Amino acid sequence: MNITNKDLSYKSLRIKKALAEVGASGILLRSIPAHLYLTGSVFQGYTYIPVDNDEGALPIFFVERPTAVFNGYDSERVFSAYKPELIPDLLHKHFGYQIGSDTVVELGELTVTEYKRLSRLSPTGTLSDVDGTTLMRNVRSIKTEEELTEIRRLALRHMELYRVAPYLYEKGMTDIQWQHRLEYQMRRRGSIGIFRAFGSRMEIFMGNVSAGDNATMPAPYDFALGGAGAPAMPFGADGTVIRPGNTILVDLAGNYGVYTTDISRTYYVGELPEIVQKAHALSESLHRWFEENVRPGVAVSAVYNHCMEEVKNAALQEYFMGHDYQAKFVGHGLGIEINEPPVLTAKWKGDFQEGMVIALEPKFTFSSIGAVGIESTYIITRDGVENITPLPTEMVQLDY
Repeated sequence: MNITNKDLSYKSLRIKKALAEVGASGILLRSIPAHLYLTGSVFQGYTYIPVDNDEGALPIFFVERPTAVFNGYDSERVFSAYKPELIPDLLHKHFGYQIGSDTVVELGELTVTEYKRLSRLSPTGTLSDVDGTTLMRNVRSIKTEEELTEIRRLALRHMELYRVAPYLYEKGMTDIQWQHRLEYQMRRRGSIGIFRAFGSRMEIFMGNVSAGDNATMPAPYDFALGGAGAPAMPFGADGTVIRPGNTILVDLAGNYGVYTTDISRTYYVGELPEIVQKAHALSESLHRWFEENVRPGVAVSAVYNHCMEEVKNAALQEYFMGHDYQAKFVGHGLGIEINEPPVLTAKWKGDFQEGMVIALEPKFTFSSIGAVGIESTYIITRDGVENITPLPTEMVQLDY
């Protein structure tokens, strides 16, 4: 994704405003998500954004290794710096800036060793105690128009997979065999193969295909559903043979570029009990409520609270958002990482804002049967919400 100077300037201004609100002089960024946000690609090095009166000034980049990322960029703001110790002199000589005790760094991304090293760039040996990771994640939660245009484009690519998914299934398949075929189609359509998740203990490849009783297995990661997976990646498909009476929930990521989208749809073979059909219908109903009631200014927690009320009224709470372990959220923000703010929980303090991208995923899990429910991706608009993954929501019966 090519980022225009106009978009980069707008992003820089938003970051500067957030820094000014916490009394910082600037921010020194190191993480891959921050670099993707500002350049559309990955490089090794640092980005510095000052709080100053030059509203049109673009970020300053310090590059450790050769890269083509900055071809065409203002060469006076890109410096070769094979180690961070070179940054203070370069900043002072060319711009008059200084790394100091009011300089913010990404506390949520840095190791202790990295933090101590960067602290020594400051004459006082200290940096700001403001967490730049949280600051940047909050800034990134509101997308620019250029970002939203790109996310809509990637959502169209993502939807193609679900249109062909039923035709890739064959009788007697295991969940992992079907997932392999799905992943092949993803790669053919431009999937980059991974998607990024925030958190030092979070990892995942291309998503989750969970069938039958495997869907009830909790995972060690903070996702809505689990699955036994493999010992080295205990999440998702585990080789379960898909049998009559099973559901298969396909939750594969839209990882076709810098930004992610999220879609889940439910498939099944044979016949399903009435309670399972009831649960899936409730998931569809909760999405309709979201589309009709959410707009800027609505409390994020209202979505979770409404979902829980409807689930209890339907006497389905023991099946909601997991089996042995039940997730305490019904959705999340999306962007460069799959799990961006806000998180749709009862305790989230804050309202929906225009430009947020949200995945809503009310799901239910049943022993010996599997998981049901849908997940779609929405943009919060000025007047409401826009469903950018408007696929059919009904369960799809597979041939057996």
